[in-house]
Amino acid sequence: MAVIGTVGWGFLITLVLYFLIIFAIGLYGYLKTTDEEDFLIANREIGPAVGAATLSATQMSAGTFVGTLGVHYLTGVSFVYIWIGLWLGWLVSLVFVAPQMRRFGEITVPDFIAVRFSDDGADGDRMRAFSALLIVIAYTVYISAQYTGAGLIFQSIFGVSNVVGMAIMVAIIIAYTAFGGMRASALSDFVQIIIMTVGAIISIPILLSNIGGVNELELMLSSLNPALLGWAMTPLEVGTIALAFGFGMLGAPYEIVRIYSMRDEQTVRYAIGTTLIFQILIGAGVAVVGMSMRLLYPQLTTPDLASVIMSIDVLGPILGALVIGAILSAMLSTVDSIMIVSAGAIAHDIYGELISPEASENRKLWANRISVVFVGIIPFFLALYGEALGGLVQFIVLLQSAIIGATFSMPLLLGLHWDRINTPGTFVGMLLGFATVLVWHFSVDGGVITGVLAQIDPVVPGVIMCLIGMIGGSYLNPEPTQESLAPFFDV
Repeated sequence: MAVIGTVGWGFLITLVLYFLIIFAIGLYGYLKTTDEEDFLIANREIGPAVGAATLSATQMSAGTFVGTLGVHYLTGVSFVYIWIGLWLGWLVSLVFVAPQMRRFGEITVPDFIAVRFSDDGADGDRMRAFSALLIVIAYTVYISAQYTGAGLIFQSIFGVSNVVGMAIMVAIIIAYTAFGGMRASALSDFVQIIIMTVGAIISIPILLSNIGGVNELELMLSSLNPALLGWAMTPLEVGTIALAFGFGMLGAPYEIVRIYSMRDEQTVRYAIGTTLIFQILIGAGVAVVGMSMRLLYPQLTTPDLASVIMSIDVLGPILGALVIGAILSAMLSTVDSIMIVSAGAIAHDIYGELISPEASENRKLWANRISVVFVGIIPFFLALYGEALGGLVQFIVLLQSAIIGATFSMPLLLGLHWDRINTPGTFVGMLLGFATVLVWHFSVDGGVITGVLAQIDPVVPGVIMCLIGMIGGSYLNPEPTQESLAPFFDV
């Protein structure tokens, strides 16, 4: 694809300055990081302001600024209701999961799984390895979605191939994350959420002025296709997608590790409350921008290009570069946090806890950095076959949310609050949830499941099967031992 529009030196200089700031933060993180705990959870020094920013920035990725915007371009207003499910997931986490996980005070989600479900005949080591493997699989899918979005951006701006564009983003993210760790990730999130919010807000008046205002936007959308202001996606589709995001957020390891890094439970509650405000502003902005771009550019080859074309052709060099910076910020902030979690699953949970627990702190630190390289490269090859995962960036993100929601949300929620849930039931439930999501996804994609059932997101049958496995397996096996319950219940 040829370069869209004329980028100009102002655009390029703004982007270069942005990346210089990000790499400076990465260098600061490298100089301040001395051991594995510092690399993974910033020595638990994250305060409320940075905590709120990092939760917001990791939540809003390419799935939001490329994927969600593209779905609004394609389907109109109905997709906005998915935010309700996401916010409900955050609220449930605020009350029932996040403060308790911070009180538990370990480093990774598999740490929790290993302690709470330690009755596996190996002091939790088998459950640790199993949960770590699921995290790496799910987040490999998620990172591939971010790479897909990055490839579109670099292809559109610089005229390079999609593969080359993805490779550039891979190199930038791996170099930044492998050295900076959680401290750099959280601090850059603070910068990035400001850019994201400003980028979303400044786009709206400019686009609406080109269209003629809100009333003209409504009239023109209705004239183009009345479904854009109604239910282009059915309530069943939107409702189950909302559940996917809600369950996915409730058990998201990449957000839980952010919670571990905060100072205390009060900081966690403040951060979650504040992130909801950021998400409301950005969610509304993304919806308006997507529908406005449908009117201004109705013949895009893929809806995922809407945000890029807006930045280059509508906003001008400086504002356009700011919005591209917002999109790249969203990708960077999400991918670096996911890489840290996935690398932690390999280096901390498998290498440090299972293979070489006697390893020095320096060796564990470098094991995490090497693991970042590994978990950063594999999704690049998966992104080359993005159609098998859902095609559009948002639908690849949805598959990841369904996998995480069906495998981790119920073990975290029930494991923290129901003392009858045991290890065999949880293992069966997680396995059933994971398998059900994959079978449902590929059955819909292959035309095996059709009609109304095809409108149901895989998270719904996945969570149902996870619950059946957990409850059934728990009551068919002995009660948990007091050792596995003692850190969480009064026994």
